[in-house]
Amino acid sequence: MGKNRMLIALLLFLLMSQKVEAAEERRLVVGYDPDFPPVHFTADGNPQGFAVDLMNEIASRMGEDIVYVPLPQSEGVRQLKNNELDILLSAYFNEDHAGMMEFSDSILTTSIGLIVHRENENIEGLAELTDAVTALQKDTLEYDFLRNIRSIKYHIASNQVTALELLLKGRANAFVGNMLTAEYELAARGLEDDYKIVGNYLLPVDYTMAVQQEDYQLLSRLNEAIREMKADGTYSFIYEAWFESENELEDRLWLALQIIGSLLLVATVLFLLGMRWNKQLQREVAKKTNVLQRMNVQLEQQMAEIKNSDEFQKQILNSSPRGIATINAAGFVTSFNEKARAISGERQAVTDRHYHDIPLLKLLLEGRFAEVLRPDNLILGEEAVWQKNETDTYYLRYYIYPLKNFEKQVIGLIVTFEDITEEHKLRLQLFEREKNEELSRIVAGIAHEIRNPLTSIKTFVELIPLKYNNARFQNEISTYVPQEIERMNQLIQGLIDYTKPARLNKERIDAGAVVEECLILFERTALHKGITMQCTTEENLWIEADANQLKQVLINLIINSLDALSSGEEQVKPLLQLAAFEQGPNVCIQVTDTGEGMDDYERGQALKLFYTTKAKGTGLGLAIASQYIKENNGELAINSEKGAGTTITLTFIKAMEKEAAR
Repeated sequence: MGKNRMLIALLLFLLMSQKVEAAEERRLVVGYDPDFPPVHFTADGNPQGFAVDLMNEIASRMGEDIVYVPLPQSEGVRQLKNNELDILLSAYFNEDHAGMMEFSDSILTTSIGLIVHRENENIEGLAELTDAVTALQKDTLEYDFLRNIRSIKYHIASNQVTALELLLKGRANAFVGNMLTAEYELAARGLEDDYKIVGNYLLPVDYTMAVQQEDYQLLSRLNEAIREMKADGTYSFIYEAWFESENELEDRLWLALQIIGSLLLVATVLFLLGMRWNKQLQREVAKKTNVLQRMNVQLEQQMAEIKNSDEFQKQILNSSPRGIATINAAGFVTSFNEKARAISGERQAVTDRHYHDIPLLKLLLEGRFAEVLRPDNLILGEEAVWQKNETDTYYLRYYIYPLKNFEKQVIGLIVTFEDITEEHKLRLQLFEREKNEELSRIVAGIAHEIRNPLTSIKTFVELIPLKYNNARFQNEISTYVPQEIERMNQLIQGLIDYTKPARLNKERIDAGAVVEECLILFERTALHKGITMQCTTEENLWIEADANQLKQVLINLIINSLDALSSGEEQVKPLLQLAAFEQGPNVCIQVTDTGEGMDDYERGQALKLFYTTKAKGTGLGLAIASQYIKENNGELAINSEKGAGTTITLTFIKAMEKEAAR
């Protein structure tokens, strides 16, 4: 082998000396795996191996200077894709690589095999690898092949040599990889008699030289040089120097001399048979050629379909009226469609940035990213306010789903969001309209409530001239007239609060006091309808909420309860109860009636927009009430059974204890 290498060096020197150097030469950057002997490896700091010698000869014929870069195969693929390399040695074809690089003619054909220790009698092929630990290199043909076989335990290494060492050190039961590398390393360590090959041709593998995608000029020059070397015998000379020993060459030559005489004796017979076989072979070759041509056409069609599918998916995403973004498990954005870009206001590229750097995604995912990464967790139909800039405010409805791969493993998130600003405005307009309609229903009752204290005051005023000096009269007028005036004031103030425009203004309020204020508005109305109205409240039920919104919600719930108690079959004792109480860290407000109640379907639909069981209802009251409670960080729960009445509970977090005056 040493003599042959000297001959190779001499031949390369002679060939290089005959080349006319160009005035200016470009240095080609060539990547190679330093742990892939004897194809290419690093020794004494310099690249060596079959593919290196081949590349040196090609560069000489092309009149190019080259610089070698040692790096793992996967890193080489990445750098070639990013235009950091000109050529990657010993690349192999697969679907993933086909879209990012171009491949030269074959420079080396070998096979993937299976090697075990000679004393291992349990493994005779792939079928016995089920319960064994198999060592192999990641991101290779054999890795892709074995990954589809279930129940095989893997021990993954970054290169072929390391994978083989796992077998030699007893950390694996078998090695699956390149036979040239395995035989070379075993021979170098003197271990070829300790290990055996039980599967020599598991997979064929064809190594090429890969160039950057669409660099057809460099690819053409490489192919031309490779073909010249194969034609003039240089390729065979280099190949035999690395893969066949001097003794093997001598043995083969001696064997050829021994059989040449026999060949001459049977030459005539073989010639006749050869003619016949040649015709048959030509027919078979023609068949195989047709098959390969059809497969090539199908492959081109599949590649075109894949490209069309990718473009089709991009068009669908960009034409969607919703903003759509995908984020991987590490939190980095992998896609962001045009609608998402328009809503978010992002002008720079968004992909490959962390979602924390995108204000809109940070708003939607803050505190929820890890939650949705867990299996079967979803966030559906929630709303958020997005302040895009000083002048543009968006109301968004968003959904967050887990993103899964083909193995149904969660690998990230899908976030979709839509602009519901117009819907939000319409919702507020409809609520104001419904509020005005409901207001007209209670105006008559409130007017009657106001007449009662006015009648009392008028009576006292008319009696003043007659009983001015009567001590009992003076006591009654000083007691009852202020009470009636205060009652009128509370009725009018409650009406004013209800008609105020909706604007979120959170403050520290006493929930019990708000309930009692709402009670005053409906006491007389309930009494005239024959409905008993009760109210129980505790003291110091402080919460952080918008008092006007809370009153509007309670008024809506009370009106619904009064309607439920007034409709349907007559009840013996129709009852409406209001309650405010403390429950653990929460403050609860309950509205309970003994009306007809709701069945499961009605209860499930009650909070949805435009759903109503009233003949003239709009279906907005409970839906907007629920929205107001959410905006005040509360929860609304409905407990109802058909024929057994309804209880609606509003739950808020109790505010911190401190002195406050209403």
